Amino acid sequence: NAKDDAELLISQIQTDKRAIVLSALQLTDPQVQAFTPIYDEYQREMKDLFGRGSEVINKFAANYGAMTDDAAKDIMKDFFDVRDDRNAILEKYAKKLQKVLPATKVLQWLQVENKLNTLLDAEAAATIPVSR
Repeated sequence: NAKDDAELLISQIQTDKRAIVLSALQLTDPQVQAFTPIYDEYQREMKDLFGRGSEVINKFAANYGAMTDDAAKDIMKDFFDVRDDRNAILEKYAKKLQKVLPATKVLQWLQVENKLNTLLDAEAAATIPVSR
């Protein structure tokens, strides 16, 4: 089904992200050695965050068609918390990366992450109905 297809694609993107990012940044060997431990730590935090995002989508789906105002408020709070946490994590790791990479490379990393996260968001959004 569509949900399983979306989850499979999201999993594949997450698996391939490191290779995509490294290819896009074209780092030197010393930069790769400095970047990868920080990036792997970032990926672990983002994986947890994506799990929370999936829970929000599942809550929405479970309540779809019989949504109460209280359930809607709860889901909206969780949605905004996940978005805020995503930005906080990106900012946290951009600061860490600036200690080992030039700012131009960190900005490139942010651009690549933004594009990949947009793909993940689009796939997740495709599983959510728009109207009843």
